[in-house]
Amino acid sequence: MNINTLSQASADYESSKLAIALYPAKMREEADGMTSYYAKTLFRNKLTMENIANDIIATGTLTSYTAEQILSVWGVVNNAIIDRVLNGVIVDGGIGTFYARVSGSFASEQSSFDSEKNSIDVAFRSSKSVKELAADITPVIAQGNSVKPEITSVTDVESGEDGTLTVGGFLDIAGKNILVTGTNDDVGLYFVNCEDDEKSVKLEAAKIGVNTSSRIACVVPPLCSGTYTVKVVTQCSKTKPHKESLENTFSTVFSVS
Repeated sequence: MNINTLSQASADYESSKLAIALYPAKMREEADGMTSYYAKTLFRNKLTMENIANDIIATGTLTSYTAEQILSVWGVVNNAIIDRVLNGVIVDGGIGTFYARVSGSFASEQSSFDSEKNSIDVAFRSSKSVKELAADITPVIAQGNSVKPEITSVTDVESGEDGTLTVGGFLDIAGKNILVTGTNDDVGLYFVNCEDDEKSVKLEAAKIGVNTSSRIACVVPPLCSGTYTVKVVTQCSKTKPHKESLENTFSTVFSVS
């Protein structure tokens, strides 16, 4: 199915318009001494398979199926893929391949798997056909990138390990334009649960110990076990507050045990 056939049912949906923002790479300079820039995708929002099922219904390509039936089939297919992948099979799903990936170090060739040091995750690599489609996309570069929030690092002081959040521990976040401020209801610091959005937790500005444009420090709130991303939603601006909330999600996925 071509994404361009989707019905414009959502007000924020615009086909073939990938918005990106440019940020200065302070650690790199070109040969002429000028600063170079790197790009990050400006994600519109996070959708579930229910949203995708409704998109499919909107195209009219599966007139004999309801959204509930599509979700049911997807659930069965999804479980079958996971079962195969976690038993050592590479699964080609068309848009890319799924495979199991082991992380963490081992002391020797005779070492056993240690769940405290090692973990297993499902990884994804996009297919050649998807890469060819992406190559035809010309991103739209957003203006005013200097005031976009950008999280550059998230450090869990208690554990001292990348990729782990310690409930009740101290969290130090660095970045640019990340001051959590504004009157919009969605403004806050978010711990977004990757598996179940209902388990996500939002911290209001009043619950953040240090809240500046370049640094946020807080106590990690009570979180259910699982994987999380850290997101800032703010109306921060160098002049008057933005009318619309701006957000940035840190690229690392953290685990909570």
